[in-house]
Amino acid sequence: MDTITTSAHDALKKELQAIFSDGLVTVIGSGLSCAEGLPGMGALATELISKVPSAIPDADKSTWAAIEACLTSDGLEGALLKHPPTDAVESAIIQFTSALVLAKEQEAITACVTGPRKLKIASLLPHISAATPKIARIITTNYDRLIEFATESEGWGVDSMMVGRYWGKHDPDLSEKLMVKGVSNGNKGTVRLVYRNHVKLFKPHGSLDWFMAGDTPMTTSMAFSSDPLIITPGVGKYKKGYGQPFDVHRERGNAAIDSASSILCIGYGFNDDHLQTHLSPKLKGGTKALLLTRDLLPKAKEAVIASPNFIALINSTDVKCPGTVVVRGTTETLIPNVELWDVENFVNGVLTI
Repeated sequence: MDTITTSAHDALKKELQAIFSDGLVTVIGSGLSCAEGLPGMGALATELISKVPSAIPDADKSTWAAIEACLTSDGLEGALLKHPPTDAVESAIIQFTSALVLAKEQEAITACVTGPRKLKIASLLPHISAATPKIARIITTNYDRLIEFATESEGWGVDSMMVGRYWGKHDPDLSEKLMVKGVSNGNKGTVRLVYRNHVKLFKPHGSLDWFMAGDTPMTTSMAFSSDPLIITPGVGKYKKGYGQPFDVHRERGNAAIDSASSILCIGYGFNDDHLQTHLSPKLKGGTKALLLTRDLLPKAKEAVIASPNFIALINSTDVKCPGTVVVRGTTETLIPNVELWDVENFVNGVLTI
């Protein structure tokens, strides 16, 4: 593999900086949460194998046994696509998945509140929008609230389409209005709304703090014994993804992708068909895009190869040549001794001038 030249490195930095324009849309996958200590699919599979069998009726154990048998080889989504879970199995998966993610999420947030730790995404926020005020459009397939926490820790607002802390309602219009911090007087007596810096957050797979109250989706920051509104991988994603509030988040997230002038992907493996319906054509059509991820998964690699203006920064797995591998199409170049695929290092090495 060739090592990047100084002139090519400088040109690459300018090219990457240009991606951070007013029309940027950011897609965040589980890789970012894993970097903060939250469980990946391997840890989740271990947890489910340990706990699901004792939580389901005997009549459902054969279904779970079929899922468990291919968890390691196919991953959770592949296993659930091969063997659709019964309601009892799916409920157990949601219960133990949410409990594990919630516990690790709490550890990460506690470390930020009680010590000097700062979540990686927080360092990116000042650069994620070139507008004034700064408005970032973020789509995430993650259930956790690390993006929301990091955003508020930087003094920004979060428009999640959910309004309220204790008995919150799904109210997209009001959620957007709450990002207004005041008004200013313009020419000829006109009044202009002044928005605060904020993130428009789309969570098409749900969130740990979403629940159903009867037929109404709601949110609460309090402990709640019911299963959260999250979509498990596999066929359940297609059944539930068209109900409230998932449908609005999916539709508005897709609309954001359609209108994007550039796209940033962080820790995203390109395994979600809901997003790919809009994301893949956008990338193949030549939209400027960047992927920051430790490992380039097969579907992500396919996307990079098929998209003319898509660059991936990944970890070099060659112990003799540590650093960042720049992937363009089928070409790979090494930037030695720096880990630019990591969000914090990318901010410091590329965006901070």
